[in-house]
Amino acid sequence: MVRRGLESLLAGSPSVRPVVVVAEPAELDPAGPRPDVILLGPSPETEGTLDEVIGKLATLGRVLVVAEFGRRQSVTAALRAGAHGCVTRETGDEELLGAIATVAQGGVHIAPELAGRLHTELRLSPAAEPPALARREMETLRWLAAGLTHRQIARRMALTEATVSTYVKRIRSKLGVGNKADLTRKAFELGLFLEDGETRAAWDPPGP
Repeated sequence: MVRRGLESLLAGSPSVRPVVVVAEPAELDPAGPRPDVILLGPSPETEGTLDEVIGKLATLGRVLVVAEFGRRQSVTAALRAGAHGCVTRETGDEELLGAIATVAQGGVHIAPELAGRLHTELRLSPAAEPPALARREMETLRWLAAGLTHRQIARRMALTEATVSTYVKRIRSKLGVGNKADLTRKAFELGLFLEDGETRAAWDPPGP
């Protein structure tokens, strides 16, 4: 029922084109078309834990999880496993489409109803080792996690694009990460992610 509802919603959206629909993650062909976003709605029959499934799917594309996040499902664990977003089955159609667009652009989306849970999980999690990042490098990492390109970050920080690229190289070297998904997860672990309003502002064009 849920899968058919999602199929109907996506098929009716002019900005989203479903590439492939499968009943279980294991049915997704690694050699098939690479989607911009993988919408994961795990079922009780899904093999493996949610974190394990996310980890496997994250190698094929950006994962947006649609789940209830009960006692055994952690939002922070899903993000650390490789998810770019988490929403619930009660999330409205408009927000879901917006979440898909954000994740497709490389950003991260957390449903408002999960914000309190995420805050609690982060507060109770063991404190991460403070990285040896300079202030401007930490600011760059925050904008990267929001989905901005190097050019957009350069405009925001009043820097050259080459300088931003240098910052990103240093960040990757210091944190020992390679791709953008790993950088995004590290930003979450370090508490450097932007709040909802800040993320929206990041995509708003600057005023005159």
